[in-house]
Amino acid sequence: MEVGHIIEFFEERRIYCGFCLEDRGDRVRLLTENNREMTLTRQRLIHSAPSSLSPQVPRQQLLEYLKTVAQRREALKQEIRLEELWELIVDDQETFTVTQLAETWFGRAVTPDQVAALGRALYEDRCFFKYKGGLWTPHAVETVEKLREKHRREQERQQELQTAAAWLKAAWEGREITDPVWRERLIEVLKDMAIFGPEASQYALGKEYLERAKLFKPETPFQLLVNLGVFQEDENLDLYRLGISPDFPPPAQSAALALSRAADFTDPYANRRLDLTEADIITIDGEQTRDFDDALNLQRVPGGWRLGVHIADVSAYVRPGEVLDGLAQERGTSIYLPDRRIPMLPEILSEQTLSLLAAEPRQTLSFFATLNEAGEVMEWSIEPGRIKVRRQLTYQQADQLLAEDDTLQALKRLCTRRRERRLAHGGIDLQIPDVVVSIDSEGQISVQLEDSVTPSRQMVSEAMVLANWLAAQFLAEHGVPAIYRSQPPPREELDRQEPPTLLQLWRNRRRLSRVVLDLEPQPHWGLGLPVYTTISSPIRRYLDLIIHRQIHATLNGHLAPYSREQLDGVLTLLDPALRRAGQLKTRRLRYWLLKYLSTRVGKKMPALVTERLANRYRLLLSEILLEVELPAPSSVSLIVGDQVTVRPDRVSPQEDLIKVSLV
Repeated sequence: MEVGHIIEFFEERRIYCGFCLEDRGDRVRLLTENNREMTLTRQRLIHSAPSSLSPQVPRQQLLEYLKTVAQRREALKQEIRLEELWELIVDDQETFTVTQLAETWFGRAVTPDQVAALGRALYEDRCFFKYKGGLWTPHAVETVEKLREKHRREQERQQELQTAAAWLKAAWEGREITDPVWRERLIEVLKDMAIFGPEASQYALGKEYLERAKLFKPETPFQLLVNLGVFQEDENLDLYRLGISPDFPPPAQSAALALSRAADFTDPYANRRLDLTEADIITIDGEQTRDFDDALNLQRVPGGWRLGVHIADVSAYVRPGEVLDGLAQERGTSIYLPDRRIPMLPEILSEQTLSLLAAEPRQTLSFFATLNEAGEVMEWSIEPGRIKVRRQLTYQQADQLLAEDDTLQALKRLCTRRRERRLAHGGIDLQIPDVVVSIDSEGQISVQLEDSVTPSRQMVSEAMVLANWLAAQFLAEHGVPAIYRSQPPPREELDRQEPPTLLQLWRNRRRLSRVVLDLEPQPHWGLGLPVYTTISSPIRRYLDLIIHRQIHATLNGHLAPYSREQLDGVLTLLDPALRRAGQLKTRRLRYWLLKYLSTRVGKKMPALVTERLANRYRLLLSEILLEVELPAPSSVSLIVGDQVTVRPDRVSPQEDLIKVSLV
């Protein structure tokens, strides 16, 4: 190839003209029509022809010449009808050079521009000819039909992309635009991307739509859905990710409505129920509680006190194998989030028919324990009961009544003794405050640390622990298959310094072993009890409902409804549901804490150094008990236990992102 030739080559899927400035053997140096000098391998060159210009002419003259040649060849290309050319030679079943094809179309003695123009047409439209080894072969008729159909579909796709991009751009900018007919399909693509990110099944398609609209940020799909009114600003994407539905299917709603009608309810344990409607029974719960599933009463008896723990008898209503039972098993537990509740059972049951509401007759499974003044259990029993709650107290109200209510004082004293007995057997009481996030009607977020060791909270907690322990004892003594909760000793020795510091409590919690659900009765180290299960929340825990059924059957002298093998199957089904619920609660609390922090960017906050990692520190924001990470500053060395002041610099709740710096 000689210097001065006009070269055609591909660059970014387009054909350009260039002027050969230097021949280097397997490479050539060119000046392109875009005023760039490039060095290309010969494999990238698709056409070469001599020119009348010398490399010594001014550069601007070369550029003008190249542009003129390119325009002339483009104009010639527009005159070429490849389909007509293909029809002329398709039956010959021969291969052709581009020059031969140019001669067939333009006639003999073709010019370099005509050859180059035909080459451009062939390279740009592969519907009629295929290229191999420098030669062109006409496609068979069947192949052309297939390629035409493919081309038609690609044109439709490009048109759809263009329409989608315009619609997305308008939605992003808040402009009015007519919805495309496939709006819902596009919405589903955006939802898939917003929920699952790069793991979305339609991520590649969605990315193509967004890039065509010149929208590139990772949060764009979510924000578009907010702009379109599909998502709320604080949409809980983890509901979709974890496959948790907050709504109840119509069959479950119908079954719940039927059960809520007294005329449709037949109590299977009516003959054994104790009439406790005259007892002075109270509930003590949080201010926001709607599903009251436990109540208490205490009365003086010879030699001590008789404590009654009365648990809503869900098993009398929800029977194994029915629609509501299947739903409860699928959900596993009620989920309480800062911005919503997802009950295990429909609200008409969980907050009305089954809930231990004041002055309403309710069925219970009641646990009675006679305690001496030292808190020792002298005797105990379990009976189906029927109660009416006299007083529905909040924790705060109960604490205020303690000074004047003798029964509450006695209950507090006995529960304190019970707690001391447990802790003497190795248990530990981690008194870490509860993080309570509230969102008001205007969207304002408040975060409070709620004391978990107020007198009334400890009373209720200790009474429930006692009832759960008695249930486990009952099942173990009768050899009834059951699901027990146990906890091995901690993996590391705990720090038992008194009074405990926040750092000590936080580190001790990390050292505790996980609670185990098992079919064998084993000690629960954290509670200091030899055996343990849970029965205190059957409205919101499916495992508690199962234990109720096992106890009822045993009390009535019947075979337990669940065998050991069946309980093993229940555990297999419940484990993923409980894990999903736990993940949702953790993530949603973190989301709202980050949302709260997003309003405090740049403001000082106290923090506690809890761990030193390789290139960073783990800190606990002590006002809201949220862990964050701090890149290790070069100028300061911190140690675990240091109290520091930090400043949130960037917070994105949807991205689960927080960056802080030392002040």
